[in-house]
Amino acid sequence: MIGRGNPRNTPPCDNRNHVRRNAPVSHCPKCGEVVNDELEARNCTEEEHGTARRRQNPFCCHCGMRLLATA
Repeated sequence: MIGRGNPRNTPPCDNRNHVRRNAPVSHCPKCGEVVNDELEARNCTEEEHGTARRRQNPFCCHCGMRLLATA
């Protein structure tokens, strides 16, 4: 796991996208941090954000926007 020996590299949450070399999304849906800076953040629609809210994702995995009040 990346960051095990160095506390500065420790992921902010337990989402597996933090340790993947090529995460399929630009932002973590659990904490909102960038997990793949090679992917450009996109402008999402409210429908996409609504779908993510129904999945109980606190953050959008495409743009990083906070979706739920408590994360």
